[in-house]
Amino acid sequence: MKLYKALKLRKNLVGEITKIKNQIKEKNSYLEGSKNGEKFDSEKAYDELLSKIDELTGLKFVVNEANREIQARIYLLGEYKALIAFWNEVSVVEGTQIIGYSDKVQTYVVQVDEESRNKIVKDFQTKVDVIQEELDEYNFTTEIPWGDMSSMELEEMTLKTEINEVGDLCNDDTKSERVIPNVPPEDRSKLHDGHDSKEE
Repeated sequence: MKLYKALKLRKNLVGEITKIKNQIKEKNSYLEGSKNGEKFDSEKAYDELLSKIDELTGLKFVVNEANREIQARIYLLGEYKALIAFWNEVSVVEGTQIIGYSDKVQTYVVQVDEESRNKIVKDFQTKVDVIQEELDEYNFTTEIPWGDMSSMELEEMTLKTEINEVGDLCNDDTKSERVIPNVPPEDRSKLHDGHDSKEE
């Protein structure tokens, strides 16, 4: 399955799960004699809910594995979008303004004017568009093994990933431990100068 189709499927599953949850919440309790209430099978709906959740969980894992190659770009895209939202909310009011319905007049000054703010937003939007095109191309060209994997194969893939992540953490810890013995005890305090990490 292409990655872009998997993303659509993920979105649909989220919607279906939300719908089933709402049905169970609203129809679990009903007035005695209500035909609509009696027709709804909460137990069957709950089984379907759990099945959908299992499917979504597996799909999320496979999608995340496929996204490892471009994960940094995905994070960067999110940060750029957040900066665009931030700058669009920054006040650029300047000059003489009448306050409310009174005759009181106040003068506003800005450090970043509207023209500069708009340029910043435009520059970030250009970067967002470039990254989005990269991600769209990746999504349309990348194949994922969804639909071709048994539940056992998916579990094995998950386990291998967890083992690799633990191994990476252990390697990082080993590397960090090797640095300390090479620093004389009397000089170790210098490593923390200006970097006090004590909790308030």
